[in-house]
This record gives sequence, structure tokens and C-alpha cells, in this order.
Amino acid sequence: MTTEKLSVKEIVEFLHASGDLTNQSNVRQRQLEGQKLHVKRQNTYDASAKKEVYVETFFQYGDAKLHISGRIDGVFKNTDGTIILEEIKSTETDLDLVNERTYPAHINQLKMYAYMYMADHNLSSVELRLLYIHSKDEREKPLETRVSFKQMEKTFNQTMHDYMDWLDTYRNHLYNKERSIEGLVFPHEDFREGQRPFMAAIYQTLIKEDILYATAPTGIGKTVGALFSALKTIKNSKEKIFYLTAKNAGKHIAVDTVRALKEKGLKVKAITLNSKDNMCLQDEVDCDPEICPFAKGFYNRLSEALKDIFVHDDVYDMKLIKDYATYHNICPHEFALEIANYADIIICDFNYAFDPRIRLIRFFEESQYVPKLLVDESHNLVDRSLSMYSSMLSHTDMKSLKETVSTMKPSHLKRPVEMLLNLMDESIRTTDVKKSGLHVDTALDETFMKGVQYLASKLESFLSEHKKHPNRKAVLEHYFTLMQFVRISEYYSSAYRYVIESDQDDVRFNIVCLDASEALKDIVKTRASGTVFFSATLNPVKYYSSLITQRQGRFFEVPTPFDPKRLGLFIDVSTSTKYHDRPQSVGRIIDTIYAMLESKTGNYIVFFPSYRYMEMVLEKFDRVSYNTLVQTPRMSHGERESLLEQFTSTDSESKVMFSVLGGSFSEGVDYIGDLLHGVMVVGVALPAFNRMNEIRKDYFYEQGYDGFHYAYTYPGMNKVIQAVGRVIRTMDDKGVAILFDERYRRQVYTELFPSHWSHAEYLEEDDYIQGYLDNFWNSFNKK
Repeated sequence: MTTEKLSVKEIVEFLHASGDLTNQSNVRQRQLEGQKLHVKRQNTYDASAKKEVYVETFFQYGDAKLHISGRIDGVFKNTDGTIILEEIKSTETDLDLVNERTYPAHINQLKMYAYMYMADHNLSSVELRLLYIHSKDEREKPLETRVSFKQMEKTFNQTMHDYMDWLDTYRNHLYNKERSIEGLVFPHEDFREGQRPFMAAIYQTLIKEDILYATAPTGIGKTVGALFSALKTIKNSKEKIFYLTAKNAGKHIAVDTVRALKEKGLKVKAITLNSKDNMCLQDEVDCDPEICPFAKGFYNRLSEALKDIFVHDDVYDMKLIKDYATYHNICPHEFALEIANYADIIICDFNYAFDPRIRLIRFFEESQYVPKLLVDESHNLVDRSLSMYSSMLSHTDMKSLKETVSTMKPSHLKRPVEMLLNLMDESIRTTDVKKSGLHVDTALDETFMKGVQYLASKLESFLSEHKKHPNRKAVLEHYFTLMQFVRISEYYSSAYRYVIESDQDDVRFNIVCLDASEALKDIVKTRASGTVFFSATLNPVKYYSSLITQRQGRFFEVPTPFDPKRLGLFIDVSTSTKYHDRPQSVGRIIDTIYAMLESKTGNYIVFFPSYRYMEMVLEKFDRVSYNTLVQTPRMSHGERESLLEQFTSTDSESKVMFSVLGGSFSEGVDYIGDLLHGVMVVGVALPAFNRMNEIRKDYFYEQGYDGFHYAYTYPGMNKVIQAVGRVIRTMDDKGVAILFDERYRRQVYTELFPSHWSHAEYLEEDDYIQGYLDNFWNSFNKK
């Protein structure tokens, strides 16, 4: 017979949750405030009172025994022997409006405790005290009543009966899921070469709750291999598989994989999480319950919505969630987060696990669930993590806020805004940053931070008190920016720099993270039950493991199963593409592009290290004679999709796309078959040589790493390898890749080449690419 653990709070909150929606940052803040008030109240107890009294009982349910437990905040004994049970709750609600019906979950939680305590102590009655403490002024309001054991026994049994309706549904799913995983067979008839050892490494890692860095080429079926292996390690309902990816394309592949596994008999609930902006049903995102009807009374309608979607569907994408949310009149974004509590597979962006401003509290800051992390395209996590743990405040934005509040009624925001602007102006003067352009400090300016915190608190009060103010939206945006800055400041350490930067348009105050590995490692080690970082390019793996988990974890590599000779790899080392040499390189670059387009009709991409270099070549390129597509800065999602559709459409003439390295066209897109015949990479993709990258370089030297390679070489070569990796995606693909830069002859670069690049042919100044390309394509024509 199995024993399942449940908390009283978990039961009553599902059945009796009520109230409006608040955002995660507010929830976190209120929890901290509530804990302080909680402790403060308990510190007033006399010596005879007991704190945090543990109670438990067992409830027989079918073939399972339910172990139900909780902790009573306070137990008192009066002089007449009467027992008083006290439950403490903090609230922002006006105490005059609070009664037992205001928050049904609170009184029912105390009644459940009362039954368990009386049963354990053989009591016929007790007094209950539900004590509300106002979080602003700390006034107290006790709600007191006397209850009998028979009354509480009846309440307990009714509560459990009501909860069993839901638990039946959920446990039936868990049973079916477990049986289906046991019998699940791999969804494809044959394993691809390299796929089986990749899966075995993932399985062993998750079973041992270890860390793995797995390099495996695109095309061996990493997504299905990772998900299948992870499913086989699931032991209980608290374990959740998180499939984390940096791009939407990765999420779509994961969802398609889940659907394919379901066709083979898998019984799981899977959800894709999307950003609040994409999920919102309103014209503008404002989660205040007085503004958004989907936030007002959210918890009153949540349980019915959960039961509805859980019973009728299994794979929850954005459209489906929004449809159910619209029907039940609740916020789709928060609804999705609640569904995740009961989902088995959660597919989402890196941010939901690693970003301190966004990550899911219930999974990554509490211990209720046990995440297993599959981190796809994890080479992106290094750069992404630096953004997650950095923040910026703009002098121009603060001046804009000053203009907004200067004519506002009430006028009490004007002074705190001016105080922060004065602190900014003082820093600008004392650092002379307008002349130098950049000021860097190892220590965070504490005086400046106090000004930020003070203004943020004043904006919060304003937003709480003025729900319909015409300037609310502008104030809300500035409030979020300030709160993010405050949140990131809590992580400040030797791996950070306080940076003030100036240009013609603005002065920006930055908390810059140089290395987020300490925070990332903490999540992986303390919150996850096994983590697999996998990608086609994790080389050198020590670089990635250093900057993600501080070199903790095992390494594993799957050799490419593809015939290397199906990739014509040509490295032109005749020409320098360094910044000052670029004008002289344009002619040979254009000649190489012409040769590529004329050697075989097809689709080609030329990747540049910058838009300026790309424009330099485009100015002299014959765009009239060749079908030319061009990536532009800051393209919208729709514009990128339109450009990709044009590029991959069937055509009788060659097409060339001019693009930049590291963008959406060099990663995360599968150009299978005749969709891509070749790429050319101009340069070695080194990050820009500037003071910030120099600061990173110096920091890494201080940490005992090769600072130049960590700041420049490794990030650049990863982009190059990713771009070349677009060419060969399946066993049947064939195509060419041309690397163009004299630095590729150096050992530091050749050592970073994947092993299947060993057949590369090098071109010097007197060598002409046309003959090499013709020989490559002719070799397939002969066959």
C-alpha cells in the first residue's frame, strides 16, 4: 500500500482559494513581510505557549493511505484548561472588511488543524483564533470561535470528500502516466547513429542527479532522445521535466516530440510557457486587479478552470490556454503557471529556470517540486545569463519620468524623482563620464541604490493608491525598471561591475554581470534533480562548464554520424578581415560570393561580423543580377519569418541572403535538403573590441582563465561553428562552407574546429575558389 503526503494548506487552497491576482514580485515581497509579522507575533507568546506545533493524520483512500500534515502557529492553554489554537495571517485588506468568509481557505485550514489536534489529544472541544495582522500598520483583528470535535470531524471528512473528486482525476492520470512510461517504446523504428549513447548518458545523469555537458551533432534526434530518456527516470509526481530552450523554434520541436510520443501511448500532461506580453488578453499589460478583469477574482475561478482543462486536454499550447482562460475569465499567463503544477513536462525559455526576475518561485525557490532540467542549445546560456543578472537605468528615462510627474496630482512623486536625478547628475559630474564615455567601479554606489529603492517604494505606493490615474502606464513601466535594478543589486559580488556609460543620446547606470556561474550553479545544485546541458557546439567544454556551473559536471561527446565529405569546407586564409583591413577585403569577398552562386544553383547565406561590414560589401555587390535578400537590424518576428519564407521558397535561380553572425538565421533554423546549399562566414566573429569586453577579459584573467579566449575567441568561434552547422542537417544533405579570414590558419582556431572538419582545404592568395567548388559539386554528379 502506498502512502501519499499532502499538506493541509495544499488541500484547502485548491478547494477554497479566493481573491485577486498579484504579480510574483508582490507575492515574494508579501511573503517576506508576512513571515516577519508571523515571527514578531510569535515572539510575544509567553513561555507556556507552543509555536509551530506539528499535527498529522492518516486518511484511507482506495488503495492509498494519505498522510496529511501541517503546523499550527500557536497553541495556548488558559487557566481554566481551555486550549486555544491560533493561525496567523497577514493581509493588506482593510481589517473592518475582514471576516471568516473573506478568505475561506484560512478558516478551513485552522479547522482542519483543530480536528487533527483534538484527535491526537483526545479533546472534545477547542477555541480557534484566526488572527489577521494588517501588513501596513500591524493592527490586529482576531476572529474567535469555539468548536467541538464532532463539528471538526464532519468538516474534515467533507473537505477530504470534496478534495477526493479532484484527487481521483489527478491520481488516475498519474497512474496512467506511470504505466505508459513503463511500456513506452522509442517512437522511431531505428536509432540514429550516436543517438543511443547520447540517451544512455542522459539517463544515467538524471538517475544519479548529476550534471552533464553533452555535445551532439544536429540531426541525431537530440530532442526526442533527451525527452524519452528523462521520462524513463521519473519516479513520482513531484518530479517535473523542464525542457529549456533559447528560441521559439526549440519549443515547437519539443511540443511536436511530445505529440509523437503520445501517439506511441505516452500519457502525459505537457505545457508550453510563453511571456506575459504574448499571453495577455488585454490591449496593455497591467495586472492590477482594479485594472484587469482577468486578475480580479482570479483565484475564485481558478480551480474550475484547472479541472476543466486537465480533464479535456493533454498538451497545452498558447492558443489552447488562452481559449480556456477566456472562457473562465482568468489571466492566461498566470493560469498557465498554475497548470504547470500538475503538468509532467514543462517546455519554456531559459528565463523560467534561471532568471531571478522571472523564474518560477514554486519550482526554483521552494521545495514542493523536483525539476529535472534538459537545457537545449545550452551554448546560448552563457550570454543569456549575463543579461539575466545585469540591469540598467537610463538618465533620459528618469528625466522623462520627471516630466510625467511634474504636473501630476498628487505631487508627492516629484521629490523622490528629483532626488534620484540629482544623484545621477552628481555621479556624472564626479566621474566626468561625459568625457571618458565609461566609468567602471568594482563597488556598487550604495547612496545611489538608496535613491533607487526610495523612488521605487514611492512609485509602488502611488500605483497601489491610484488605480485609474491617466499617467499610470508610464509610472508602471518606470516602476518595473527600478524594481529589476533593485532585484539584481541583491546579487552584486566580485563578479559584477558598476558601470556608468555615456554617449550623445544618454547616460546609463549599469549593474553589469561578468560571470553568472555562481547563481546558475546554485540553481542546478540545490533545486534540480539532475541537469543536462546539450548542444551541437559546446567546444571547448571547459569554457562552458566554467561559466555555467563553475566546472562541475561530466562531459560527453557524440561524434558526427554524417559523412564529412558531404560538406565541402574551404578556408580562405589569403585576406585579413580585421577592422582596418576591411575595405581591401571587399573585392575578394564579392568574387567568392559570385563563385559560390554560380557553381551550383541554390540558396546561400553570407554571414558578416557586423551590419557595417555587410553594407560595405553590399555597396559594390551586383544586386540586380542576383536574387539578394538582406537581414536588417531590429527586425520584428514577422519580418524575420517573411524573409525566411522568401529565402526557402522554391526558385530556379540562386538566392543569397546577407546576414550577421549570431542572429536568428545562423542558429535554431533547420535548412534541410535543398533549402540551403552553402554558407560563407566572413571573419572569426570576435566580439567587438571595447572597454566592456576588455573588462571581461581582465576579470577572467583574475579568475585564472585565459582572459582573451574567454572574452573573445571562444564566443566568436561558437557563432562560426553554429553557422556552418546550418548546412548539414541530415544524412542526405550536402553543401559547402567557406571560412574567410587569414586568422583561420592559427593553431588557436584550428584547435577549436570540430573533429569532422579535418578534411578542410585551405586557399592562399593565388588560389581561386571556383575550381574547388566545381570539383566538390562534380564529385556528386559523377555518383
